[in-house]
Amino acid sequence: MMKDSISHCKRYLMDALGIPADLAKLKKTGSLPFFLHDLYDFYTLSLLGKEFVVLAEKNGTELTPGKIRNHVHLVGEKLRVQAIFLGKSLSPFNRKRLIGYKVPFIVPDNQMYLPDLGLDLREHFIKAGSKAGAFSPATQAVVVYVLAQKQIDSVTPKELAEKLGYSMMSMSRAVDEIEAAGLAQVTSEGKRRVVRFEKGRRQFWEKAVAYLKTPVNKRLWATALKAHRLLLAGESALARYSMIASPGQPVYAISHSGWKAMERKGGFQEVPYPEEAEIQLELWRYDPRLFAEGDTVDPFSLYLSLKEVQDERIESALEEMMEKIKW
Repeated sequence: MMKDSISHCKRYLMDALGIPADLAKLKKTGSLPFFLHDLYDFYTLSLLGKEFVVLAEKNGTELTPGKIRNHVHLVGEKLRVQAIFLGKSLSPFNRKRLIGYKVPFIVPDNQMYLPDLGLDLREHFIKAGSKAGAFSPATQAVVVYVLAQKQIDSVTPKELAEKLGYSMMSMSRAVDEIEAAGLAQVTSEGKRRVVRFEKGRRQFWEKAVAYLKTPVNKRLWATALKAHRLLLAGESALARYSMIASPGQPVYAISHSGWKAMERKGGFQEVPYPEEAEIQLELWRYDPRLFAEGDTVDPFSLYLSLKEVQDERIESALEEMMEKIKW
């Protein structure tokens, strides 16, 4: 399977679960039969604290559910790790057969069945759940984009995909969530879907905030960081937007993919305890650079990252920041 298909799978897992998934090429495949290499590319997957090996079907491969079951079991036994089938498409009948066989599988933007993790998530389940719960990271990125633009009359899912770097499928799903929440009107003009957001950014924000959550997926500490351009976040960013004092330990934000790239470049060391660190680093569910104001994260995402902190200083500073926004 090509690299863009793996990227598609990563985005799907991030959009559906709201957490990053590490997918990397499996280096040691010598114990696997040669015929499997003609049918699959092999990857390691780290998800929700568990390790898996992924059998990604190659282009032009036609496999029956029975064969997939045998191959998944064979790879699992050889490598002594749970194996997962990654397909580009599966008919409803074949998906049902794989579930009957209890074969874990992922079909991006369609369904994932991972019984070891208690997951059986289908596309229509995602849409139904989103109406009452928090928005997905991709949908939240659209909301923050609209707020950051200050004025936007209409937009299409294709335009959103181009501006925000998500797939068309992710943006179509985001539009569905936003429409279901009553935050926009969606009409069809020929073959295009056109989204018209509620006029007035303040009203839009006040209605949307109930569906939004912190963009921070993980916080960690690091030392000896150098030659990396990072965005101020947390209390460090709040100090730019209000009268609150800057913290002694700077706080920065970065996307998960940006963090992985930083790890490859080096020049820093993650440390286990705050007192050993020079900085605190927030790994965000969406790329904070999309909406940054200079070297600082945008105020809307910043508000969401700190709104649950029970500290009168921060609460007061957040109010001050939001009052300064020119709606």
